[in-house]
Amino acid sequence: MIRKLLTILLLLIIQLGIVRGQGAQVKASLDTSMMLIGDHVEFALSANVPDDAKVSFPPLMDTLVDKIEIIRDLPFDTVLKEGRKTIRKPYLISSFDSGSYEIKPYRIVVSYANNSTDTLQTNPVYLGVTTFNIDSTANAIADIKKPIETPLTFKEFLREYAIYAGLIIFVLALIFTLWWYFKKQQKQKEELPQKAKPKEPPHVIALRELDELQGQKLWQKDKIKRHYSILSDIVRKYLEYRFFVPAMENTTGFIEAYISENKILDTENSKKVSDILEMADLAKFAKFTPLPDDNARTMDYAYQLVISTKEQVIEPEDQKENQAQ
Repeated sequence: MIRKLLTILLLLIIQLGIVRGQGAQVKASLDTSMMLIGDHVEFALSANVPDDAKVSFPPLMDTLVDKIEIIRDLPFDTVLKEGRKTIRKPYLISSFDSGSYEIKPYRIVVSYANNSTDTLQTNPVYLGVTTFNIDSTANAIADIKKPIETPLTFKEFLREYAIYAGLIIFVLALIFTLWWYFKKQQKQKEELPQKAKPKEPPHVIALRELDELQGQKLWQKDKIKRHYSILSDIVRKYLEYRFFVPAMENTTGFIEAYISENKILDTENSKKVSDILEMADLAKFAKFTPLPDDNARTMDYAYQLVISTKEQVIEPEDQKENQAQ
């Protein structure tokens, strides 16, 4: 008698769909127990466990039982509440044969934080599949209907053609980017301003400006920064007009490297250029106050640079004498 009561109690627990372990509950469920043939029904395995436990669901492949197929594997759904979590693994199933089907229990493994494990078994669930009611009194034979043509939705378009559309968009974007880049480069070359060569020889302009700077006596009036700003511009313009060094828009380090790499000046004049420009940078940007000897020396270096490297202009008479010789 006691054995029968225990058996009945066990059957009741299974029918309720709840199997308990160490604080864990697992079950299997269907969103409906009856379905029309060919329809879709959601079947789910779920486990309610402590939030520090891990759950391993059995892998389900193509079918649950004979004639019940898994149409889609849906993502997990987890809900946390009061120190516990409910993990749900749903599947979309269907059947194309009418009848009654039993989905047998599945085993779910629960691992607890204390390194113990439980293997719990879900409840069985039952699904009834019905077919269409056929009116046997209708004797008329009708033509076979063609499939209903429905418009292609945007979601279906993305699912079918997203890869090809993305590839086409990527290629078009790449072509447009390359075209825009080369167009911009060509436009920049066309718009690059051409520096006009001065009408006077560069050394004439430089010597005149040096004389004007020396006459202003700026550094004697404690206008050190203004003095070196003008001196630096005079030397830079002379290098640019005389030797085509891109000096006006570049740093002192670039100018020194450009002169050295292209061997534009000899060693002595290169050192003079470095001394003038580096002293000017210290005075303009580092708030350095050069000594009077430094100011006089850099002015002398500027004069010596221009005079020693000035372009030799051959007058017409001298040119005739050179040709005659």
